[in-house]
Amino acid sequence: MLPPQRVADAEYAKWRVLADVTETWFGTFVHDPAHADRAAATQLLDARLPSTAELPPTVGDDEAAQSLLEQLDSLYRRHDLPHRVVAGHDTETAVRLDPLLRTNGYEREDYRALVPDSTVPPGDDTTLQFDTRRHGSDEARAVHESVGRDPAGIEYTAAIAGALDGREVVVSRGGEPIGAAGWYVHDGAEGEDPVARFTHVGVRPDAQGEGVGAELVRAVVDRCPLPDERIVVCATSEHVGFYESVGFARIASLWRFARLP
Repeated sequence: MLPPQRVADAEYAKWRVLADVTETWFGTFVHDPAHADRAAATQLLDARLPSTAELPPTVGDDEAAQSLLEQLDSLYRRHDLPHRVVAGHDTETAVRLDPLLRTNGYEREDYRALVPDSTVPPGDDTTLQFDTRRHGSDEARAVHESVGRDPAGIEYTAAIAGALDGREVVVSRGGEPIGAAGWYVHDGAEGEDPVARFTHVGVRPDAQGEGVGAELVRAVVDRCPLPDERIVVCATSEHVGFYESVGFARIASLWRFARLP
């Protein structure tokens, strides 16, 4: 099973690739000047507090958590940005940051990392055609716009995946694109096995509920060059059930705190 740190490294690769990187006492701060107005482009990644034997009894007593918040504010002020984002996977850090950051206007989002645990059974829809290509095609863009993703966000994701040599599968019916799913491969440090990370799964609204999403996920798993146990998808709680229904199993948890204007 992939260790949580390896999952986090693959997840955070998508933000490091276009960004200026500053190593801090509490994690890695990334800033992408070309996309500074996007919260994902500038954040403190892999945040971690020095471990302590006992949790502080009150919010104000955790000096390390307070220091992290102060450093985060300082880093964001450097770039004159109103939003604040901090992410990680260490459970103790999340527990200690939670009351302090919530008091300061942050909202928390937890998400799960999953890998294929069993073979997703093939569907019986012979009208579907699948095509694998480099990330950022017009067909995939049209699918993502149809599900409500904003154009700037689509372009940002395509730029990241392109820089990571990402691939995507576009599924069509009758010559019309109705779904798209992608991945990139993160090689990691020397001696570490590469990890593939899903970039997105999108199905046009008028084709949802027909099993197209499951077919897309199976196509990515089949076409990705890595073994199943190193193909990771990170999903919020509302989407975890879908991946479990198509044969994925949870292996790690990650979290994100954000204070957005």
